[in-house]
This record gives sequence, structure tokens and C-alpha cells, in this order.
Amino acid sequence: MSVLLDVKNLQTHFISKKQTVKAVDGIDISIKKGETVALVGESGSGKSMTSLSIMQLVPSPGGEIVGGEVNFNGRDLLKLKEKEMRKVRGNEISMIFQEPMTSLNPVLTIGEQITEVLRYHKKMSKEQARRRAVELLKLVGFSRAEEMLKDYPHRLSGGMRQRVMIAMAMSCDPKLLIADEPTTALDVTIQAQILEFMKNLTHQFETAILLITHDLGVVSEVADHVVVMYAGQVVETSDVERLFDEPKHPYTQGLLNSIPAIEGEIERLQSIKGNVPLPDEMPAGCRFAPRCPKVFDKCLTSNPELIPQEQGRKVRCYLYEEGEDAV
Repeated sequence: MSVLLDVKNLQTHFISKKQTVKAVDGIDISIKKGETVALVGESGSGKSMTSLSIMQLVPSPGGEIVGGEVNFNGRDLLKLKEKEMRKVRGNEISMIFQEPMTSLNPVLTIGEQITEVLRYHKKMSKEQARRRAVELLKLVGFSRAEEMLKDYPHRLSGGMRQRVMIAMAMSCDPKLLIADEPTTALDVTIQAQILEFMKNLTHQFETAILLITHDLGVVSEVADHVVVMYAGQVVETSDVERLFDEPKHPYTQGLLNSIPAIEGEIERLQSIKGNVPLPDEMPAGCRFAPRCPKVFDKCLTSNPELIPQEQGRKVRCYLYEEGEDAV
């Protein structure tokens, strides 16, 4: 499969008179057609800001993409003018935002919001857009799609609003879907439905998905590859099976160890001590060093590069500098 999205050395900074905060600090992500790549990490790791940078929706004033490339379908999106980028958003690349209630317009009906996208990007007539809106709502599992066109967002549950957001995102048959925490705060039944729907998208339409989440259970269900982020940087990349079987970076190991086991007796859940450092308070050396159980002197003075491993994996850790496995 050919590469659809190739992000190289992406850097997004927030600049003020007093300081420069590196929210996204040299990110590389590659996604092929029909592939699902999960971007994983705790809150504050820079996952959502990475997605906003790809879409060129960085909060302004203050936020600025200062370097890197976002190559999509043969074009560097960072070189497009805003008018050109508006044609890409919602049409070739769609995004499901983290909170569907704030993403949907409370004063417009569901039908008005879906048909607006279709009429702008696909130049459909009002009736064509209405029929397509009904099809999309049925596609995401709504049996009373006709009646739902007249509903306002406040009348829908969280899971229903999330499915409406997916319908809107898929309305123009995008090549890439960016899903930012699409199953957060949903009950397990609705979660399962949305994950199944996302898997069907990749199989039926070859839609590539960038899935942003901190839920490793969701990752194991739908992802092909995983990119683990910490403090604005990638610390490990791997295909999903090898990551779960043999996590390399101490941070990834900590994330996996903190998942409750279904079988066996556990007296106490494991956790990673401390918190993700604030973007303006990064440690001098490895950014994970203050929380790492395997830290040694070199980690405190310099930050490692991503070190290539077998089967195309990469890990940002001095324990693998000579190609030796961590103890």
C-alpha cells in the first residue's frame, strides 16, 4: 500500500514575549491507505495538538507551526494557503473532535449540519444532500434517520452525538479520518459499535485512520501500528502486536503494566509515578527520566534520538543504543 500521510519533523510552538513552549517537538508519523495508526500517550503528551497541526487548526494567536512537513497525497499541506486548506478539511481529511457536544452547533438541526458539508464540498442540491444525510445516519446505525434530521444536538445522548459526528466526517468519503478520543465517556456497548464501524471504514472504503487515544484496549481492537508520544515527542513506534508482546520503552512498559488484568489476583494496580512535565518545564535530559525506573546518569544530561530496532521499530531510549534489550 502507498503512503497517504507522511509527517516529518513536525514542530508546533506557542510563542510569547517571555518564552517559547514546544508543544509538538519533531514528530514523525506515516500512514498508508486503509491503515489505522494509533497515537497513544497520557493527557498533555501533545497528541491532540499534533492532530490540530496536521489540519492547520493550531490556536492563534500564540500557536505556530515552525517546522517540518505534512505530506498528504503528494502535497505538503503546510505550504497551502488557507483557502486551499479549507477544500482539504472535511473533504479529503475529516476529523472527529474529542467532545461532540461542543463540536456540533447547538442552534442548528442535525440535518442542517450534515447537509451544509455536502452542499459546500460536493455541490449537491438541497434534496440530494438531504437524501445523502439520511443514508449516512443509517450507515452509523440510526433506524429513524429521517426523523433525526429535525433533531437538535441537545436531544441526543453522547453516543448518538458521536455517531452523528462520524456521519458528518464520512459525508465526503475522506481519504483520511482523524479521530480524537472517539470513544471517551461512552458506555461499552456504544464503544463497541463505534469501533466496529471504524474497522468497516478501513475495509470497505480504504479510509486511513489516525486514532488519538490513551485507551490501550481500543488500540488493541482497531490499530495496525502504534506511535507512543510523551512530552511532545515520539518515544516508540511499532506494529500493534509487537508493541503489546514486547514493549521496549520504559514509558510504554508502564502504560501496559497499568492495564488491569482480567485473570489472576492482583493486590494493587501498577501506576507510573509522577506526571507528564509541563511544556515550559522540560527536564534537561530524557523527558521521561524523572519518572523512569531504569534511569541512569546519561539520561539526566541528554535526550536520546529515536533508535532503529528490528522489524522497523524505533525507540527513544539509551538502553537500546547498542541494540541491546532493556533489562
